[in-house]
Amino acid sequence: MKIKYNNIWKSFLVLSVVAGFGTGCKKFLEATPVESINKSVALANEQGVVQEMNGAYQIVGGTNMFGGKIQIMGELLADQLDGSQLNGDFGEIYGRKTSVFGAYKNDMYKDIYQAIYRSNVVLENLGVTSSLRDNLEGQALFVRALGHFEAVKLWAQPYGYSSDNSHLGVPLRTAASIGTQQRATVKQVYDQIIADLKIAEVKLPDENNGYATKWAAKALLAKVYFQMNDFANAYLYANQVIASDKFTLDTYASRFSETGCKESIFKITNNRGTYEPGGELRGQFRSDFNLPTLRFNSAFWATVNTATDTRKALYETVKYPGFVATKKYNSDRFEIPVLYLTDMKLIRAESAAETNTNLNVAIQDINEILSRAYGGTKSIPVGSSASLIRTNARFERSIEMAGEGNRISEIKRIGAKGENIDRRGASWNCNGLVLQFPQGEMATNSSFVRNPEGGCN
Repeated sequence: MKIKYNNIWKSFLVLSVVAGFGTGCKKFLEATPVESINKSVALANEQGVVQEMNGAYQIVGGTNMFGGKIQIMGELLADQLDGSQLNGDFGEIYGRKTSVFGAYKNDMYKDIYQAIYRSNVVLENLGVTSSLRDNLEGQALFVRALGHFEAVKLWAQPYGYSSDNSHLGVPLRTAASIGTQQRATVKQVYDQIIADLKIAEVKLPDENNGYATKWAAKALLAKVYFQMNDFANAYLYANQVIASDKFTLDTYASRFSETGCKESIFKITNNRGTYEPGGELRGQFRSDFNLPTLRFNSAFWATVNTATDTRKALYETVKYPGFVATKKYNSDRFEIPVLYLTDMKLIRAESAAETNTNLNVAIQDINEILSRAYGGTKSIPVGSSASLIRTNARFERSIEMAGEGNRISEIKRIGAKGENIDRRGASWNCNGLVLQFPQGEMATNSSFVRNPEGGCN
């Protein structure tokens, strides 16, 4: 199976990806399909470049990325699901012993790099653009950074695994080339992600008619620095996003809803009858009709099932006795937040605790999360220690973002700081927490270095 990066010219539905307020949905849907444009002239003008950028967004929101697989892959590798009855690809991934085979994983890998490829095509054809040049450059750099970030988190040991981060990461593709590519170091990948996003935050406007904004770039920078345990910079960027006052905490019911969420900084928007993302999330997690394939374990449920935690309402434990299923995706249609305010609040709070600065701000962030979660019955006191803030930030994150693929990033990030938090008992740096590259990546490149085989014993 060869990975065909030049499949860029395949036909596609044009996706509406909304960062922030989502006023540009109609323009996405009115774009001319790529297959109706002669390939030799498709990128000859600004319209063609815009359309190619739309194609990159389409992949980002599709099934193999944030339409479901990225979140599901993260959940399968982590420690909150009940994997006792999983088999096939899911059983292999949950078992933390992936091979070069497995279409579920391999298709996700291919599409991540398809999104990166399309972004590179845009960057290499900016010469035909005029008024939108900076905007398109910023969008392409944002999507390229997002793709590389998701890939390096899943296919490489985390930042901090080696003292200088010279351990192998993922192929770093910064040109629209379909040739083979060796793995860059993790440091090189993260350096490129940061460089791309720092340009993007300058090039992108404050609001962008439905496309990625400067706030999306800043929010992603906050997540990247947080994953690196660079808490000073994580605080800096999370604080900028929060201080913009463009986003406000919203109800749990709104986070994955058709009407949208006031927290969303970058999201995949539903357009009824035209583009309805999240089918894979519904297919694997939805619990209102049947017992879903993916359920949560009793250890996780014990963290939510407390007297005043209102988030218990997000789980189904009555209809299927002995099982814990989420209701988060129980809707025919919903928007998918990729970057949102709750995450920024928790990043800012934990980063403040780690640097022992701005603790009053961190306490306020934690208490806003606690107030919503526990109906105003729980808070931490003024003057709380950095340790108490950090403990609360980590604990609330584990519940707030359950089912969204975030937990595996925490296991690896905190592990790199010297703390094993995996509830399944594995070491944070075991081979099985890193996905194996698909055979297609290695088929035409005999010198490509694959990840070590083995699981997490």
